Amino acid sequence: MPLRVLQVVGLLSADGSYGGPTVVALGQCAALHQLGHEPTLAAGWDGAASAPESFPVMRRRAWKLSRRSFASLVSPSLLWFVVRRARTFDVVHVHLARDLLTLPVAAMALLLRIPLVLQTHGMIVTDPRRSVRLLDALLTRRVLKRAAVLLALTPQESDALQQLDVPRNRITLLGNAAPLIEGTASFKEDAPLVLYVSRLAERKRPVAFVEMAAEVAAERSDVRFAVWGPDGGQLSDVRDAIARHDLQGTCVYRGAAPSDRIPEILLSGQALVLPSFAEPYPMVVLESAAAGLPCVITTDTGLSQRLGEAGAAVVTDGSPREMAGAVLDLLGSRSAWSRTSDAARALVRAEFGAGTLAEALVSHYVSAVRGSTDRIGENRMVGQ
Repeated sequence: MPLRVLQVVGLLSADGSYGGPTVVALGQCAALHQLGHEPTLAAGWDGAASAPESFPVMRRRAWKLSRRSFASLVSPSLLWFVVRRARTFDVVHVHLARDLLTLPVAAMALLLRIPLVLQTHGMIVTDPRRSVRLLDALLTRRVLKRAAVLLALTPQESDALQQLDVPRNRITLLGNAAPLIEGTASFKEDAPLVLYVSRLAERKRPVAFVEMAAEVAAERSDVRFAVWGPDGGQLSDVRDAIARHDLQGTCVYRGAAPSDRIPEILLSGQALVLPSFAEPYPMVVLESAAAGLPCVITTDTGLSQRLGEAGAAVVTDGSPREMAGAVLDLLGSRSAWSRTSDAARALVRAEFGAGTLAEALVSHYVSAVRGSTDRIGENRMVGQ
């Protein structure tokens, strides 16, 4: 019997600034629809972003009360939509952050006694700030403890949730699926393009990308570099670094990357470099792997170990010099580039397929509806 699923995500925007949670929600709803279920996505909206047509998307205007933080995201009309419509669904799945949009939506689903599944995307961890501790005491802990199922990306995220008093038997590991990308990246011997595609935020270290570019350019003057992503506070630093290393015309900031253009952007490149540390589960890396675009990443992401074991990415210490060496090795050897590209696509097919992960997601929905999270398969239960 088809499940009627309401998924809720904080923001659907033309510049893709909300990042991974929105990409994941769109992909999950598409995969659920393919399996014959009835997903609806309710999303905060910037007033400009388009929406897919294969399943219902309810866009409601959202705003940040503070331009600096998504924690201030609000959407009264989205909350009102949930109040009016939540009871028409079998389960509500909220892509949860510590914000003023998704937290109230999750609380409302609990008040309406709708089975609630939460997915936190590595966004809710212990935080010593007084304002965060207050929000946790008032709302976050209560929502987390009462949800039927909590989906964690990694064991580290599971540990962080348990520190917020979430019962271990409510938490299950579920990775993200790689999106389906038509086409495959290709190797180019002349004038290859190296990409950064992510928010320009301190944690993602876009300045380190520019410093890596300077090291590569010193060895190969034909390599070009493109920085794509909305400003997360580092754009001026990126521009300063480009000027400091005299890379104008070689390393170019292209602006925000709308989600529907990301496949095209990735297919234009010969390597993706993501210098992030403390990156729970970088979706752009999965997207790149699906496109067969070799990635250079750091040891400190939730995908690093598995991708490294499979030879599906080059894992570095994150220093500009080591990342530059990895890029030069990939661009200088068609065989090395092809091995990494083929391994990435093979791993995506084997372990990160949308259909396989959607089937697992459905099992968690069924568990939530039945009110018995302990029936989730033992092989997916954290700590077993």
